[in-house]
Amino acid sequence: MQKAVTVSTDLIFSILADRHSVNILKAAFSGMRASSTNYVSNLSKKQFYVRLKRLSDAGLIEKRESFYRTTTFGSLVFHSQVRTMEEAISNYWQLKSIDVLRARNDFPVQEKETIVNEILCTADLKSLLNSTHLTGFSIIKNYDALVIEVLKLLENAEKEVYFATRYHQPNVSNKVFEKFGNGVLLHVLDGNPEQISVENRLNAIIRTPPNREASDLVSGILRSNRFDLKRLPTLPISFIVVDGNQVAYETVNYANPEQFTTAISKYDDVRLAQQFIQYFKQLSKDATVPRLLEQARSQVN
Repeated sequence: MQKAVTVSTDLIFSILADRHSVNILKAAFSGMRASSTNYVSNLSKKQFYVRLKRLSDAGLIEKRESFYRTTTFGSLVFHSQVRTMEEAISNYWQLKSIDVLRARNDFPVQEKETIVNEILCTADLKSLLNSTHLTGFSIIKNYDALVIEVLKLLENAEKEVYFATRYHQPNVSNKVFEKFGNGVLLHVLDGNPEQISVENRLNAIIRTPPNREASDLVSGILRSNRFDLKRLPTLPISFIVVDGNQVAYETVNYANPEQFTTAISKYDDVRLAQQFIQYFKQLSKDATVPRLLEQARSQVN
């Protein structure tokens, strides 16, 4: 049996250090036909497939139907490393000018920040700085970007997550359960429509488990005191708090409250995180514990 690859920072960076592997990753991000080897120049067929296998073993790409595509993990690596690095290099001198300006003592602080913001806007560097956490916050303008941001915050989770959600996204759900498996304490406030509520989705796995591993995971979640689930159909907004210092929350479109508009993500903001934890607890007072969870806990007791 083939030995599983241990994914580590060293492994990922060693892959990204090879320009041909990066080119394959780029092609897979857009969708690369499995039968084609012309996405990377100056490679023999054997050299191409050796790199393809290494990317696949590392969990960066996968074959879906007749295409190779980046996995959720691969998409995050592509956005956070490859694309960000390319944007940073193409704007190297603008970034250098910011360092030079901030080192000068003959400018008032407020004037410095005004000039820095003008440089960022002129060079279209705002999104680059936000994505690399050089600023204290990030503005998310579409739902796909929100999914990536939530996955990034969940990846950072080591201790405790408060998650109030009105949306269901499979990759986010999988990451939440993965974090539970890693020992993270989960508080979930479910505001999804009834047909796709967390309780109904968990119940579906119990009734028709896709495999033994999924069945055991759900049973363990329901019986664990590290999993707190409540239902609030009238949940006004979605938000997530990670380890008491990282927060992402959506802003409400009052013309159409059910539609996502924008969200804000704040890093290393303990005060704001505590405010949202208190908000979570306040909302939870009007929430109900799902029957499925009550039944599982009563069997344990």
